[in-house]
Amino acid sequence: MIAWLLLVPLLAQELTPLRVFVEKSAGPPSRETLPLRAFLERSVAEKRIAGVVLMVQKGDRVVFREAFGDADVEARQKMTVSHMFMMASSTKPFSATTVMTLVDTGKLSLDDRVSKFYPAFTGSSTVRQLLSHTSGIFGNNAPPEAVKWIRTMDLSIQQSVAGILAQPLAYAPGTQYSYGGASFEVAGGIVEKITGQSFDAYMKKVLLEPLGLHDTMFHSSADLSARVAAMYSSRNGELVRVPTLTDGLSRRGPRPAGFVLVAGGLYSTGDDCLRFLRFHLEKGKRVLSEQAVRAMRTKQTGDLKQSYGLGWNLLPDGIIAHGGAYGTDLWFHPERDLAVALLIQSPSVGKFQQEVRKLVLDLWQ
Repeated sequence: MIAWLLLVPLLAQELTPLRVFVEKSAGPPSRETLPLRAFLERSVAEKRIAGVVLMVQKGDRVVFREAFGDADVEARQKMTVSHMFMMASSTKPFSATTVMTLVDTGKLSLDDRVSKFYPAFTGSSTVRQLLSHTSGIFGNNAPPEAVKWIRTMDLSIQQSVAGILAQPLAYAPGTQYSYGGASFEVAGGIVEKITGQSFDAYMKKVLLEPLGLHDTMFHSSADLSARVAAMYSSRNGELVRVPTLTDGLSRRGPRPAGFVLVAGGLYSTGDDCLRFLRFHLEKGKRVLSEQAVRAMRTKQTGDLKQSYGLGWNLLPDGIIAHGGAYGTDLWFHPERDLAVALLIQSPSVGKFQQEVRKLVLDLWQ
């Protein structure tokens, strides 16, 4: 394991041109993984991405756990497997799992209407529809006056939900699929109503602590800037630094307090993400019932063409996945007993993610 000193900006060191830093933590490299390593190193050298962490678990064995490139280009800080990432929409499976703990205990039904918890709301939207983007509540393509209710960093969840539910429904519940974060925010508000706890505190109690996900969080009183990978956009062969939605003025990473973006506000590490994926592969041991896990990975969008479960995208090749706008990609393949956490901080890297997925599937049948 690389020393923790690597988490301090190495301002005095000179970088060797086109030489890509690699942290290897899963044993000696095997001949079989050389094409995968070469692809990741080349992608960094060509400035498609600044850096990346990739972790792969096959069965009970972690077969790949490596970091490539830089976490902070300007500070010459190398990427390590311990770095944290803003998960954006890869947060959704964590949040949906948290909601499902209440379904398991009988305190909530997927077919409960939102109006049961927010009587002023006159729509027929259900919890199931909230978690599958079919609730009629606006998606991310809504006008700014609607989207502001999930983009204002000093709101409470209940203030956000009040603003969301005051908007007219975008369509009749169950008739369309409209991907976005507002419906998940409402689900988070329902969790708070039932438990009497903040959503993030409840998630920590029922999910993060039981699974040992100690580096996964919405908030942190400590400044974790040195552990959080910076975000870069690749433009015309150059890396341009850009902020994330939740970056503060004086630091990056989890804020000390403020808005909990239920659909996309978590920070996490590769190790924590891999544990979470294994938990779902093992059908919910310790936290959820097998029935709840099965519901999450079952299509909940009816006859609509989009195949989405409860917080998971269901891909046609048997992969269950969720990506994030900032480059994270979490997925698992139940038939192959394979779990993969690909962590980047860069928007618009869909082609890169697909190339990594193909290489991983070719390697581990």
